[in-house]
Amino acid sequence: MALKEAIEKYKNFKIPSLSVVREKVSLHQKTCISIVIVIIAIILSLIFIYISLFWFPHRLVAQFGMTNPKDLAEMENSYRATLAQILGGSAVAIGIYFAWENLKVSQEGQITERFTRAIDQLGNPNMEIRLGGIYALERISMESEKDYCPIMEILNAYIRKNSTMESEDVKKQNKVSLDIQAILTVIRRRKDPINTGKTIIFDLQRTYLRQANLEGANLDWANLNWADLKGANLKRANFIEADLIETDLIGADLKGANLERAYLGGANLDWAILKMANLKRINFIEASLIGANLEGADLKGSENLLFDQLSQVKTLHNAKLDEELLISLKEKYPKLFENPN
Repeated sequence: MALKEAIEKYKNFKIPSLSVVREKVSLHQKTCISIVIVIIAIILSLIFIYISLFWFPHRLVAQFGMTNPKDLAEMENSYRATLAQILGGSAVAIGIYFAWENLKVSQEGQITERFTRAIDQLGNPNMEIRLGGIYALERISMESEKDYCPIMEILNAYIRKNSTMESEDVKKQNKVSLDIQAILTVIRRRKDPINTGKTIIFDLQRTYLRQANLEGANLDWANLNWADLKGANLKRANFIEADLIETDLIGADLKGANLERAYLGGANLDWAILKMANLKRINFIEASLIGANLEGADLKGSENLLFDQLSQVKTLHNAKLDEELLISLKEKYPKLFENPN
């Protein structure tokens, strides 16, 4: 019976595969290596402590040739106390350093988790949750410089995807949606970190931004070609060298805005408020300015700005123009230069 049971056990015995054996051996080797490293580290630490607190003070005092055992012991103890303080201070400094590194790693982990959660919120069908995600991303962008540019690019992409002029549903709206305005608010109050070495250039071409509030926003070099900014609040906004080809700016408020060297080819500025705006060296080719308020605007050095375009504006009171245009317009349309008030 005993022999029969042994045979049955042998039949059920399975020889482990070579990969399993290798894995177990490798794990065993790693464990052994870790134990050896810990033992070596402990031995080296003990040797270092012995040298620092016993051997070194004794050798240091011995060079003075002292014979009195009491004086010799006192001096050795004095050196030991000094070295102990140095070692203790070094240990504290090392502890602080590693604690700081651990804190940074922990903070980065928290930011990554918040970042992921905020991105998930952007795709939520609930408007309130999407708004929460937008403002969460804004807060992260202010706390983490390395995440600033990616966040701005994500928000930029969100506008292009969800407020495109190619969407019939979007074009039926009278104004921008709440989530798009929330992102534009983030853009308005953003401040580029000094250390990123990168300026965010927004690509908002073909976007629906009707009646949007972008007061004081920095949109230098932005691409706003074919965008709908009808009735938008663009007071004191910066559009230096921005592309505004065929942009709809009907009735937009650009009071005090800076559009120097922007390209406004084919743009519609009918009834726009351009009071005190910087319009120097702008390309106005085929732009429409019917009823535009250009009081105090600086138009010097503008390209393709024609007499016929300016003859249709609401006012040119205190506007700065190139001499040739100024003289011609004052001769034929003197009322344009009268105080509109």
